[in-house]
Amino acid sequence: MPDSIDQRQGELVPFPQGTPSMAGSWPQVVAALRHAFQPIVQMRTGRCHGFEALLRGFDKFGFADPQAVFDAAHKADVLVDVEVALQLRAIDQFKRLAGWEESKLFLNISAQHVGRTERLLRSARGSGVSLIHEISEREPTAQGGALESAVTDYRRTAVGVALDDFGVGFAGLRLLYEARPDYVKIDRFFIQGIDSDHRKRAIVSYLISYAHTLGILTVAEGIETAAEFYTCRDIGCDFAQGYLVGRPMLDLERLPAASESVQQLNQTDRRRGEEARQRLLELVERIPALPLSAPKAILLERFAAVDGPDAVPVVDSQGVPRGLVRERDLKPFVYSTYGPDLLRNRVLGNSLADFVVPCPVCDVGSPIERVVEVFAEDAGSDGVIIVEGGAYVGFLSSRSLIKLLHERRLASATDQNPLTRLPGNSAISRHLETVLADEAQEHALIYLDFDHFKPFNDHFGFRQGDRAILMFSERLRVVASALGGFAGHIGGDDFFLAASGLSVPRVAERVRALLDVFGSDVESFYDAAARKAGWFEGKDRDGKPRRFPLLGASAVQLVIPPGPRFGLGVDRIIEIMARHKPLAKNARDRFVVVEAPASPLTLDADG
Repeated sequence: MPDSIDQRQGELVPFPQGTPSMAGSWPQVVAALRHAFQPIVQMRTGRCHGFEALLRGFDKFGFADPQAVFDAAHKADVLVDVEVALQLRAIDQFKRLAGWEESKLFLNISAQHVGRTERLLRSARGSGVSLIHEISEREPTAQGGALESAVTDYRRTAVGVALDDFGVGFAGLRLLYEARPDYVKIDRFFIQGIDSDHRKRAIVSYLISYAHTLGILTVAEGIETAAEFYTCRDIGCDFAQGYLVGRPMLDLERLPAASESVQQLNQTDRRRGEEARQRLLELVERIPALPLSAPKAILLERFAAVDGPDAVPVVDSQGVPRGLVRERDLKPFVYSTYGPDLLRNRVLGNSLADFVVPCPVCDVGSPIERVVEVFAEDAGSDGVIIVEGGAYVGFLSSRSLIKLLHERRLASATDQNPLTRLPGNSAISRHLETVLADEAQEHALIYLDFDHFKPFNDHFGFRQGDRAILMFSERLRVVASALGGFAGHIGGDDFFLAASGLSVPRVAERVRALLDVFGSDVESFYDAAARKAGWFEGKDRDGKPRRFPLLGASAVQLVIPPGPRFGLGVDRIIEIMARHKPLAKNARDRFVVVEAPASPLTLDADG
């Protein structure tokens, strides 16, 4: 078979049976196809990290999509020829882009190639392009030994691997584990509406955390709204791709070096964790990274010093981390008689890739809690590589992370209610400030407190009172988890709940259910007669006998719509909620919904 389908111009190769019938041959099809390029940008800087080459012109030959082209080529036994020709075409187009040396080229290849990628990799060799092959999870992929062999080939040729359409395909986490990709592109299904879907947020958050634990960078595909962008960025995604970020373009001169929309979103967002970022930068070790192309012998210099690092980060030509080289893995070479000579021997290979091990990665803007979680999930980790916009910044060693973990535990312990272990007033205030800064989403803030708690506590004793508080707090945790929200304990019998990006009826339904369930739960504290009557006999403050209603709870739900806050602050929120407590307690269902005022002088109420 010839090295390239372009060498077969004189030979008409008919489409296989069942393929759209159109006069022509595979050389003619390949010659007519073109690539549009879509930016993949860093979420916290907006700088273009790379461009995905997207096939265009396939519809002229009756193909429904690019995959149909590859499927037809596979049936005609010319898949390798077609893909090599298209890869060379994409590389040639990409090198006409200004500043291409600083970007990566993401190119889709057929999953049927996994395990026999020799010609594809050979054709990319020497191009100078930082190439990433995207393998779609939508298509069945070779696994086991074939996949391991393919991954080894990729590592040796410095061509990166990205798992495309991740989360909706065949192999799932097993493919992520076996393929050891450099990137995971989370499918648009999980990104669309993620700001208002707590289940999607939970799944994507887990995928990002798992990927970062393995040292894999993540790309959110199909971002189209500011709310989707903020949500993906805040749960730790590294890169963004979608119409909001940048559309595919055939005109290379129009391709930007940075996404103006992303830069604008970051500039106007007041939720950036500058305090957390500064703390990470204080603890990070600025260990100079080694380029992946460096000779093995350089390791002798790095680990020769007595006070040298235990591990050295390794990056590719654009500063993107590929993992760590650890001193303990090199001891057989550094401290043996012939070890140094083996490292200097180029005949045995001269790539650092043989010594690189995965390492967790986190952006410098990530919440400290997420950095600690990523480290804690990998018991054998030496630390966490810190990046900014995907590029290496420094290394957070296990010693620094343990110190950070201790700080967070201490801060958490001092800001928790000692009885319920729910976040206390300081944490609630910080959450309110975050909510007020997020003007892109609708927020629901709920103030909850018990009704007739004092007579209950006086009559049955503080231990029963504590039992009731603990019972309610556990129910509240469940509701907060279901809504993807935040639960706090103001103190005594007063609680707080917040949920973002959800409809008013959906949140109200959950809160009403919480009040009903709690009212039913606490009936177990009374005898049968009291439950039947709906009251119990106790004593008032003057010591006189009196009938008191059974214990229950009421709630005020404050709705803050998207848009400017018009000076609405934490104190104003507390004032509005406190003003409506009597209204909630006197309501039939002990629940009232109010909307934040459009200006400081107006207030709308419902219920």
